[in-house]
Amino acid sequence: MKVIIMKTKSILGLILTLSFITACAPPTSSGTYPPPISLPVSTATPGNYPAPTSVPTEAAPTSAHIPVDLTPAQRAAIEAVAKKYNIPSEQIHIVSTEAVTWPNGCLGVVIPGVMCTEVITDGFRIKLEANGQPYEVHTNQDGTSVVDAAQQLATLSFVVHTSAGLIQVVNPNIPLGPTYNPSFNGFFPQGSAILGTAYVLDLTTAPRVVAIDGNGSRELTFIKNSTYGLAIWRGGLGTQPLLAWGTLPSGSDHTTSLQISNPDGSNLETLLTVNADKPAPIQLVAEFWSADGDYLYFSKEPSGIGGYILFGGASNLYEINIATKVVNEILPQASPTGQLTCLDAVSGDYRFVADHCAQNVITIRDLTGGASVTILPPADVTGYHVVGSARFSPAGDRVAFALAKRDPSNEQGWVAVGNSSGGTSNLILVGDPGSYYTVAGWLDDQTLLVQSTSIADPSGGNQLYTVDADGSNLTKVADGTLLTVIDNR
Repeated sequence: MKVIIMKTKSILGLILTLSFITACAPPTSSGTYPPPISLPVSTATPGNYPAPTSVPTEAAPTSAHIPVDLTPAQRAAIEAVAKKYNIPSEQIHIVSTEAVTWPNGCLGVVIPGVMCTEVITDGFRIKLEANGQPYEVHTNQDGTSVVDAAQQLATLSFVVHTSAGLIQVVNPNIPLGPTYNPSFNGFFPQGSAILGTAYVLDLTTAPRVVAIDGNGSRELTFIKNSTYGLAIWRGGLGTQPLLAWGTLPSGSDHTTSLQISNPDGSNLETLLTVNADKPAPIQLVAEFWSADGDYLYFSKEPSGIGGYILFGGASNLYEINIATKVVNEILPQASPTGQLTCLDAVSGDYRFVADHCAQNVITIRDLTGGASVTILPPADVTGYHVVGSARFSPAGDRVAFALAKRDPSNEQGWVAVGNSSGGTSNLILVGDPGSYYTVAGWLDDQTLLVQSTSIADPSGGNQLYTVDADGSNLTKVADGTLLTVIDNR
């Protein structure tokens, strides 16, 4: 396998795995994943995914709005989490504050490679919550020293589907450093994790959903006839997490539905049911949640399409209000003669969408202003016939995507990284003959996670790699096909 190392500029068959940009010139991320507000509603006619004409409700600002009655240590903890993870401070809640005497200047956090002063320090262990994700911060008494406990020997695990047909958790000991801010924002999510437990789709035979952690796996039997998207909301303060999925027609039932429930199957509810046969065969696919869990975003996908499809994606985008069941169209259904399954990813603030609907370019569409820019393939790549699996970087300034020959008898793939403001991209990876790449996401602003799929050896040739955004440090981290990641902090 040849690795292209370049000077840093601002730099599956159907594989539907996991899956941040914020301006076309140039974007920055608001970090709200997914947004706490409704996406803009399109009034455009179907066909070419134009931007909507209406403007969405103004998003909550990311500037600090911290209650004045908090202690200096609590305020410092909220400010630290808001800044590091790019979360609006008003979404961060204090769960508990415990007085602690720390044994050293690192406030009890063992950070690999960091020497700590041997100074006993009085302070606090402050536990926080934001959008269902827990955080722990250690401080001194006045909040002038703050350490994120997530740095303490934490690692990232991958849930993969192996060549033997098994779903396994693989821990390659990738450390979750202080800059870790993953970006897995592609359409057709096959699962996610809640507090160390992953919930993933198994599409090996009949579709089913499996919960898996380090102790083993179990099938969620209350999910039946699932389509190929599993969206997970990790819950909020005092609110249980939610799973969302679409259902396929079964027997005499010619409908497709959107359903949600808690992870244990309680509070199962059908949000939407439509005719699966008219006007054309479709299935509903759950895509992602708003940050507050008030909205579920989904797509209506054609049934029965096949062929040699390397880079899948969504065909359209809708939102449904969980309380009112009102549905709004965000991106319209493509025309019957237009490109389907070509929406790749959504930005961190859900203002932008990346797609490969136009041939051999990645288009970045602004859902609020109507502008769009294109990212061109690298000038030094020839022989490719398709591009796709675009993924935004956490900061939103770059987009990684894959290219392939789309020739099953002579396949080959590449990976490129370009500026989200448009222009020509840079080549970073060249794949071996007989295989192609898809981009799973970003681990941080400098590290990509890519999937290599073998056409020559479909039973056992799929592998998962990390690679720096300039093409250096290509490292194999797992065998198999990625389903989701588990954050072990």
